[in-house]
Amino acid sequence: MKIFILSFLCTFITFSAVSQTKFDNAVRLFDSGRIAQSKPLFLEAVKEDPNKAEAYYYLGILAINNDYDGAIDYLKKAVDLNGAAAKYHFMLGNAYGVKAQRAGLLSKFGAASNCKEQYLIAVSLDPKYTDARGNLMEYYLQAPGIIGGSVEKAEAEADTIKTYDLYAGYLAEARVRKYQKQKAQETECYIKAISTDPKKLDAYCPLWFFYMDESNGIKADELFKKAAATVDKKSDLYYWCGLYYVWNSKFSKARDMFEVALKKDSLNYPVYYQLGTVDLLMPGDLYRGLAYFEKYMNAPQIKNSPGPEYAYWRMGMIYEKLGKIDSSRSAYRKSLDLNPDLEDAKKALEKLN
Repeated sequence: MKIFILSFLCTFITFSAVSQTKFDNAVRLFDSGRIAQSKPLFLEAVKEDPNKAEAYYYLGILAINNDYDGAIDYLKKAVDLNGAAAKYHFMLGNAYGVKAQRAGLLSKFGAASNCKEQYLIAVSLDPKYTDARGNLMEYYLQAPGIIGGSVEKAEAEADTIKTYDLYAGYLAEARVRKYQKQKAQETECYIKAISTDPKKLDAYCPLWFFYMDESNGIKADELFKKAAATVDKKSDLYYWCGLYYVWNSKFSKARDMFEVALKKDSLNYPVYYQLGTVDLLMPGDLYRGLAYFEKYMNAPQIKNSPGPEYAYWRMGMIYEKLGKIDSSRSAYRKSLDLNPDLEDAKKALEKLN
């Protein structure tokens, strides 16, 4: 009997160790930007250990943009297994938020209410969780009053964020002032944030955008020079300024900014996506644009950067311009395989068909 018990324990320990190894490898892939490669390992981890809440959490993150209902299921499982983890409730709130934005009218209000509920739970579990407070603030700004929207509550959240992180608090207040169309107060918040921590980029960019929109070239130039001399992430400074020029259809200036961004950091992979976009949208080298997108596709995926479905959609547009209709159709289909709700790719494929 003792031999049997020992044998069982050894088998169990070995089994758990294998599951943990798969999970650890999945996390390493996820953290390094190898998102697609991480998912099968997370799925294997939960198959071998159905009580691994953290694996369900990562699976929820992976699904949130392309399959919000699947993300909700994964994250509810994580919450059921460990309801004390504030980040699980926060991410579940995000999944409900995506559903509220994209779902049909009958589902919107229920999803929105669930979104707010999860954010409230997250901040009750961890009052210093400023990301959750920031999203709760945004909910109060965006939601109709009938389901809890309130500018006053948004202002209160911004004030609370300040007590835990002054820099983040000024950015949160700037968001509220922007919503209220109080331009002078909004810009003052950015200036205060920069004074709080001059090395952080986050406040420079919206303030520079504001000066550019106001055609205040002197202040824009002064701010840009200060940022270029001070911020830690100089490549990102040029990247975001390049994006501003893309948004305003000034593609030549955008290219100049993106090229400097790459000189500052050749591993700033989202820049390759934007350079491909510039080649697509302005008279340029379409084959070079394809090369940029392919480089982007083969690079680690950076958080908050365009997903591969967008790169395939852009590549489809380039192939269409080149008259390579079969390649264009294939690229649009790959885009929709990754994200069936990407309307731009849908319309482009329907047009070809």
